[in-house]
Amino acid sequence: MIPRQSYEWKNHRITYVKHPAASPKLKEKIVLIGGWCSAADYWKLNIPFFQQFGEVIELDLIGHYPAEILDYKKKLTLQEFLEAQANAIWESAGEKDLTLVGHSTGGMAVLAIAALFPGRIKQVVCIAPYVHGPVRGPLKLGILGLRANLGMFFDMSFKLGKSIPKLLNFGFSFGVYDSKGFHSNPEIKSFLEEYYPQFEHLNPRNILLILEMLDRADIRPIVFGNEVPVLMLRGEDDPVIPGKDVEELERTTPNVKAIRFAECGHFVYLEKKHAFEKVVTDFFISKKQSRLKKSFF
Repeated sequence: MIPRQSYEWKNHRITYVKHPAASPKLKEKIVLIGGWCSAADYWKLNIPFFQQFGEVIELDLIGHYPAEILDYKKKLTLQEFLEAQANAIWESAGEKDLTLVGHSTGGMAVLAIAALFPGRIKQVVCIAPYVHGPVRGPLKLGILGLRANLGMFFDMSFKLGKSIPKLLNFGFSFGVYDSKGFHSNPEIKSFLEEYYPQFEHLNPRNILLILEMLDRADIRPIVFGNEVPVLMLRGEDDPVIPGKDVEELERTTPNVKAIRFAECGHFVYLEKKHAFEKVVTDFFISKKQSRLKKSFF
């Protein structure tokens, strides 16, 4: 097993795992960051694909197991979130020619960090990114509870929910387009069985702090006009991220290639795994060819 390394920045402990490239000749560095409620091994089914291009760094999303928010009595700002995530990227992967891959909240992070540090980021693969608040639906109750110093009720509810064996399956079922087909896939079945023990370790107060931050967050002013090459992917039937939010980013980001997947929900990289790998491969190849042309001329 590859050892997990740890890094501390201010009020955060973040961990990462470095997966070697499929060949020593491959020099790319690809950082993977998951979404809200992600945990270790979130990208397990996708890491072998990315290893075909270079070293893969599996990095925690801030506050998500094994990462920790050390003092959870402090409110988290978007600035602190991005600073902590960015510093964890530099620590784990260096500060030059990086490829960032993020899903949902992780997608929000990689988009914003690329816009803030364009000289360090080569390209971005962004999957169904969270764009701006407010958070809607039942989760809003947890946020209001935290602001009223009643976060303990979210903690208790989340802990109770985690004790229900099928909770993780329900979460994915809500987010995917074809729940029956998704859960009948042997590869997905095996993944969920191995992933659940990691999911059980999530700290409810940590992820509630992230959720409260997301309720106030808005990355549109940060990423407007971002010139870093971005591959923006989303499912046409995503029940989590409003399509109009992503479309706004697509219109205001000059160097973006946007692809939508039909009959697909929030988890593009799992629901349409082979199609996902093809469009990412094409994107990487096209950007490499573009850079070679520029260097030649």
